[in-house]
Amino acid sequence: MIDLNTFREETREWLEANCPESMRNRSFHWEDAHEVYDTDEARSWLKVMAERGWTAPMWPKEYTGGGLSREEAQVLAQEMGRIKAIPASTGMGLSMIGPTLLEVGTEEQKQRHIPKIVSGEVAWCQGYSEPGAGSDLAALQTKAIIDGDNFVINGQKIWTSGAQHADWMFALVRTDFEASKHDGISFVLLDMHQPGVTIKPISLISGSSPFCETFLDDALASREDLIGEMGKGWTVGKRLLQFERSGIG
Repeated sequence: MIDLNTFREETREWLEANCPESMRNRSFHWEDAHEVYDTDEARSWLKVMAERGWTAPMWPKEYTGGGLSREEAQVLAQEMGRIKAIPASTGMGLSMIGPTLLEVGTEEQKQRHIPKIVSGEVAWCQGYSEPGAGSDLAALQTKAIIDGDNFVINGQKIWTSGAQHADWMFALVRTDFEASKHDGISFVLLDMHQPGVTIKPISLISGSSPFCETFLDDALASREDLIGEMGKGWTVGKRLLQFERSGIG
């Protein structure tokens, strides 16, 4: 491990040279994050940070993360805080599905999805809650049936934050209606850019629409994107929520 004082000096110099002024001294609500990051300077900031792996500083280098130690990552955070730099990338890819894939995903799934999360190339949303399955999430009814190499998915998700900007969704779906409600659930990933996905923003009194309804009508998820075992999605889903809570903390 590099000497922390040397690492701090090098990090400070690099941040001063590469972090645009427009990405400093910013404060915004998460509802407005898409607009904040949809600028040329924000994309430039993301590009240089992702090239160093510093959008995910402690993730392994083999998946294009930064490979930093906890102490080095703390120094990076301190130096970003010193110049009041906002993160180059945010979202559910970094805080939720990325850590979950690193822990329970297959090697092929990690290689295929993690680099695009680090680079910010792909945005993610969550498909958990349904109109009849909120506080009792295990009552979800979105159905996934195996057809060849795919799951064919039908159902409705609600409160899918940022779905209108997302490229992929991680979702809990019911693959076995005969099993107990917790044991019949599987965890899958699906592409949002397909004919079977319809997104309708939910208008709030504030006028913004960070939340959406997402309708799945014969939407497809590859069997290669089943995370964990069939019927064991409840366990994967709970682990993801632990990552979410720790990220908020």
